[in-house]
Amino acid sequence: MDFLKRFGRQNEAEEKADYREIHQDGKEMGEPKDEKNDAEIKDESTDSETGRDKWGSKMDFILSCLGYAIGLGNVWRFPYMCFTNGGGAFLMVYLLMLSLAALPVMVLEMLFGQFSNLGCVSVWRMSPLFKGIGFGMALISMYFCMYYNIIIAYTIYYMVASFKNPLPWSHCGNEWNSENCYTDASRTSNISATDASVTDASATDVTPFSTEDTMPDNSSKVWAAEEFWENHVLGMTSGLHDLGGIRWELLGCFWLAWIVVYFCIIKGVKTSGKVVYFTAVFPFVVLFILLIRGVTLEGAGQGIIYFIKPNFEKLMDARVWTAAANQVFISFGAGWGGVLTLASYNDYRNNSIRDCMILVSLGALTSVMAGFVVFSVLGFMAHDTGLAIEDVVRAGPGLTFIAYPEALSRLPLPQLWSVIFFFMLFTLGLDSQFVTLETVITAIVDELSEIAPWVQKKRFFIILGTCASMAVIGLPLCFEGGIYVEQLLDWYSAGFSPIILGLIEIVVICHVYGYRKFRQDLRHMLGFYPNNFWFVCWLVIAPLLIVVVLIYTFVDYTPASLGDYSYPPWAQAIGWFLTFTSILCIICYAIYNVIYLQTGTIKERIIAASKPAPEWGPSHNAHRIEAGYRPLPGRGAKSIPGDTDTKV
Repeated sequence: MDFLKRFGRQNEAEEKADYREIHQDGKEMGEPKDEKNDAEIKDESTDSETGRDKWGSKMDFILSCLGYAIGLGNVWRFPYMCFTNGGGAFLMVYLLMLSLAALPVMVLEMLFGQFSNLGCVSVWRMSPLFKGIGFGMALISMYFCMYYNIIIAYTIYYMVASFKNPLPWSHCGNEWNSENCYTDASRTSNISATDASVTDASATDVTPFSTEDTMPDNSSKVWAAEEFWENHVLGMTSGLHDLGGIRWELLGCFWLAWIVVYFCIIKGVKTSGKVVYFTAVFPFVVLFILLIRGVTLEGAGQGIIYFIKPNFEKLMDARVWTAAANQVFISFGAGWGGVLTLASYNDYRNNSIRDCMILVSLGALTSVMAGFVVFSVLGFMAHDTGLAIEDVVRAGPGLTFIAYPEALSRLPLPQLWSVIFFFMLFTLGLDSQFVTLETVITAIVDELSEIAPWVQKKRFFIILGTCASMAVIGLPLCFEGGIYVEQLLDWYSAGFSPIILGLIEIVVICHVYGYRKFRQDLRHMLGFYPNNFWFVCWLVIAPLLIVVVLIYTFVDYTPASLGDYSYPPWAQAIGWFLTFTSILCIICYAIYNVIYLQTGTIKERIIAASKPAPEWGPSHNAHRIEAGYRPLPGRGAKSIPGDTDTKV
């Protein structure tokens, strides 16, 4: 109780005493400011003082965050993670981890970035010893950008294939279909009369299924949509050891995706902030239409019940908790630096806590809506084949490219709706890719601009070089075994790293820099103290949850897998190496800072490197003066007379 009372102090004199202890310029917090000072701050809240981009409007920021929090992670990754980990049990743990772990980290990052107006690397002027956290965030964002673009490439591939009549995944009899291919005859009305015979003929080719380990009940049926994905789009090999040859169509789609991304972010947030006006809103309309169609399919209720009804025995499975933690951190970008980067372009006075709550609520709603769509279709497929929900298709990242196409083929004008849907997936992918790549670009530009200020005006070359490099490095993803590479990156580098970085980030801000200092910083920026709930989460609940999940994960460790394929030990070793490269960034930079950038004994060097750098604080001098920081030279506002100390 004493712990909570310390946060709940409302005595004005005690708050002012806290402020004087931290701020040495003697200026009272929360004092009414005269109109002249307000005007001065307003004038300084432009990019003219720092040369850094700003959002064109509040709506640009909201929609960019919306596009980042609502992406393929919600529509593509969430359904297959839910399907793989027990449906309702996963959903329950997902909502818990979102509320008490990922959301507090997102709020923390958004406030952190907005206060400093810096990217995920330079922001660690707060405590230079831990600048490696920023490098780690930039690194996992690079990993993510490389494999995420292949998912965008898949959507382009399907979008092009959607122009065919009939849809190539709606019937058997194609060169990629096996003798076990199955499609029911109930949707022949959606196929032109001239092509109906193809479907009818293929439906008679159903023979006993020979892969008993895929269908445990020895069913004879493999859906045409599943064979289109595995045999035609991917041309899947037997494992990571056999990458096979290049899928040239996928390579073309992959490079096209990079070209589109490049031209959309070429001018930074000024361009991407406008693009998201369409890309962030359009998906809701399409998803709602698919939801209506999905729930009206025969047997849909069976899938929906599987989705929302928890299996409490599954709650004791460490894999469910690990998967839920991975999903919330990936889907909402907590621990990645993307939220921090977006907020760094904000107006200093923006109420980012409110914005974050809105974004997370909409993101969770989208995930649940996508779950209803996918599981309603799975319920239909299970009803039609007589299989259990968990046996109807292979679990894995391809679930979305099986269930959604199956639903689309049952709509009137299926070609039209397929084009619209995969264009929607394409825009969702672009939203997340914009922000994640902007995280990398901002980290590079912010660091280089300290050495060469002209870099801010030459972002064109940084963006071009980054996109071109990733397009080349990502080539293995376009091979026949590329799906195994994608899953390895998704399982390890994108799965565990953000959780670990999020934990370290909380510890450094709240315990090394100090939650009381941070609390006062937020009071100056927002005009009020954030609710005590956030500080309780930052100090106790979120770190405890994350630590328990990580321990549970290692105690009950399950190797990476894709369907029935388990990754061999050497592949797992590569995965763990990728995971720990982000952690190594922290260790290596800390050692470098202590040895080469500090003086004195080891203890003195560590203490000195842990303290805020002189340039830490708000980017505009008017805000720095008001918050008790020493103004930076060469900036617009003048120092308060007699102010010579940097904030402690």
